[in-house]
Amino acid sequence: MDASDHANSSVQTSERTLHILQTVLEKPGRTTKQLRRVLADAGATMSDQTLRKHLKALIDGDWVLLDRFGQHNPGPAVAGGAGLIQGFQAVLECLRQFPDGLTPSELAHQVGIDLHQARAAIGIGLAFNCIAEADTETGRYRLDADGLMLPPCTASDAVLNSIIEDYVTESGHDAALVRISREHGLVLSHFRPAPGGDSLLPAVTPDAAHATSGGQAVLSRLDTFQRHRYLTKHGLRAFTPQTPTSIDALEQILVEAPGHLYVAEGQFNELGACMAILVHNGPRTDHPVALTTSVYRAQLHRDRQILEVPLRRAATALLTVIDGPLSSPVQQ
Repeated sequence: MDASDHANSSVQTSERTLHILQTVLEKPGRTTKQLRRVLADAGATMSDQTLRKHLKALIDGDWVLLDRFGQHNPGPAVAGGAGLIQGFQAVLECLRQFPDGLTPSELAHQVGIDLHQARAAIGIGLAFNCIAEADTETGRYRLDADGLMLPPCTASDAVLNSIIEDYVTESGHDAALVRISREHGLVLSHFRPAPGGDSLLPAVTPDAAHATSGGQAVLSRLDTFQRHRYLTKHGLRAFTPQTPTSIDALEQILVEAPGHLYVAEGQFNELGACMAILVHNGPRTDHPVALTTSVYRAQLHRDRQILEVPLRRAATALLTVIDGPLSSPVQQ
């Protein structure tokens, strides 16, 4: 099941969802079977179950109406027709260029549509959870990237595990992939223990993104709004005297440079340290992924140079195969 299969009554924007809605607008009166055939002819092949889940979400949101003959027609939420969807897509693209947001009139001017069309497009974005509610002071709407959905990673777990296993064998240290989730906090996956079994990574807790190199790597790739929202929910717990316990203190150690080697020394565990490199980026909070490894703090300065070479080699290999968000947050 891909990420877009999780759509329910709260529709999230994906190319697939929009494609289905636009198909209903352009070719009304089709049954589910007929819609699936039309979509397949356009190169959007999907299972019957997937199509039904998307249609149910669109029906629940009044985007699509289902009549007693099982035919799908445009609902009251899209009275503007197919042009409304095109305007919505243009508005999303525009908001990507203005992270601080725009007012409806500013959006209309930037996109080249009238104010009514801009407000209608904003309405779709609000319902699809990819445009945030207007700022109460400025009246500006901004893109909420966590409402966007991208095709999931096509690399198999076997491929990812193989690359990580090669690093563990070469380095003699443990390794895992790291990402964060608004709901679950810090998520470790594809963990491989050190050959001797002496691994520090399993002790890392979901509330430790700010105190670990992998967490700091992915936090550095979020925009300010996403990062503050995440940290407000999950906190900045003081694990040791070295832990950054305020957003300002954390911001000072976040680096956005590509290929940067993140090192957290004694911030989660006074006896431990960890290193990480970002291996995938994306607009949502849970899209960035880092490769991380741990080392005892007393050995860090001795082993850092030795570990960096195989860690970068593994990171380069992962960069070439991780082409989308990883699966839902579960420990592996």
